[in-house]
Amino acid sequence: MSGQRLLRLRECLFGLAPWDASRITDEWFRAHFEYAADVVHQWMGGALDVRTARLLNFGCGDGITDLALVLRHGATAIHGVDIRREYTKLPRIARAQLGMARVPAALTFETIAPGTPLAGRHAGVDGIMSWSTFEHVQREQLLPILRDLHACLRPGGVFFLQIEPLFFSPFGSHLRRYDDVPWHHLLASEDALWRIIQNHEGPIDAAEVDFGFADFGVDGYKRFVFKEYQALNRLTADELVGVVQQAGFAVERQERRDMDLQPPPELLARYPEELLRNNEVFLLLRKAGGGAPA
Repeated sequence: MSGQRLLRLRECLFGLAPWDASRITDEWFRAHFEYAADVVHQWMGGALDVRTARLLNFGCGDGITDLALVLRHGATAIHGVDIRREYTKLPRIARAQLGMARVPAALTFETIAPGTPLAGRHAGVDGIMSWSTFEHVQREQLLPILRDLHACLRPGGVFFLQIEPLFFSPFGSHLRRYDDVPWHHLLASEDALWRIIQNHEGPIDAAEVDFGFADFGVDGYKRFVFKEYQALNRLTADELVGVVQQAGFAVERQERRDMDLQPPPELLARYPEELLRNNEVFLLLRKAGGGAPA
């Protein structure tokens, strides 16, 4: 019997390992364990029963949100995929932040190369989720990946997709931990932005420090986040809606959240105001067939 099956059997007999949310001290952990998990559950919970659904998390990162969906919302089967291996830190993180001796057997994870097809191995899932991932997918891969995810879903299955921040929003560069000037990435050169990051000293916002920070060190992390900025696909909410529909999804619900900041005149001369203020997009998508749950 595999280790995962033994763990499932143990949990059936004795329950999940004890955990205590009062131990949480890390703000990155808290944001993903509480806020992100609650948003995912709010959007998906009305479309399927997370307690019985087979779920796929595309771009699972460190797996904290998946862990919260199991512990706080009763999910029983989540498979996370990512091009990085941050999820391997989850047992250590859960022990430090929750006092949890082991990660639930409901969670499984997989590292994939960018653009790797999933439908051949993960067909028939009930729901897919993706949190702040698709702004990092190269444009030529967007449609193939979305079509593959569409093929992963069972008929009638749902897909919750969120992006924040969108590129043209005030802090759409993803560099706010180092540069707090709104829309600076649309106003300054890349060289100027890099100099600001290089010269940054002192602590950064604790809610922006993920568990990969220690792997890179201070200077390495600066280089990492700047390369991530350079690779952003600059996707807009309208473009996202268009490509998910092209991939075969029906948009059941969407919400766009704006930032209450006034763009500078030089940007308003180049871009629509709604594009510059739109910071976040939420989409609930469905695959045709199977019928919606009662």
